[in-house]
Amino acid sequence: MKHRLIGYSAGILAALLVSTPAAYAQDPAPGLQDLVGARGSSGEEMLKQRGYTYVKGEKSGGGSYTYWRKGRNGQCIVVHTAEGRYQSIVTAMDLSCQGSASDGVPAPGFDEHGSRFDTVCGVTVGSKTYRYKCLVEGAAPGGPGKTVVHYPDQKITLQWQSAKRGKVIFEGMKPQPMTFNTSEGSTQFIYEGKPYFYVSDPGAAEWEIKHFKGQ
Repeated sequence: MKHRLIGYSAGILAALLVSTPAAYAQDPAPGLQDLVGARGSSGEEMLKQRGYTYVKGEKSGGGSYTYWRKGRNGQCIVVHTAEGRYQSIVTAMDLSCQGSASDGVPAPGFDEHGSRFDTVCGVTVGSKTYRYKCLVEGAAPGGPGKTVVHYPDQKITLQWQSAKRGKVIFEGMKPQPMTFNTSEGSTQFIYEGKPYFYVSDPGAAEWEIKHFKGQ
């Protein structure tokens, strides 16, 4: 009887050890649920502002899962992105956040060499906004490195110093200090009084290209 009780207790303990982390890993991440539904790049910027660091990512089906950690040794979370938007943000076990961005793990939507994808870009002149099909290649918004946006008749290079600051180079012209703003999957800057933009989130860009209607 004694051995049976010990075995029974050990079984309960083992079940608790297995089930508790799994349940914990599925809990909605506290303080982040307002980001569910956000565009991918917009959500990434907000996560960084709230102290999270990107760790790694993986694709699954038509979406992706990215892992983030709060501070150096804080809470690990996993973000499910599909159709260019955050679908869920839940807590994850610490083991899920092994590795770090410094190990060469790329930012969401970009490989170790940056990325290259069709997108929609444009410029506002006066009260009219002109939209074009463009090509973007290079670093994600904020860098490190540079991003090249190929407009139909112009090549614009963005050299990143931080998420919001850097330089912009129009082909054949000198670099100019610039302030950038990335939100809702789009990156904008103002050059010579004209707002320029390009859809910088790969998922959002795919949707925009599919539904492109021009000017």
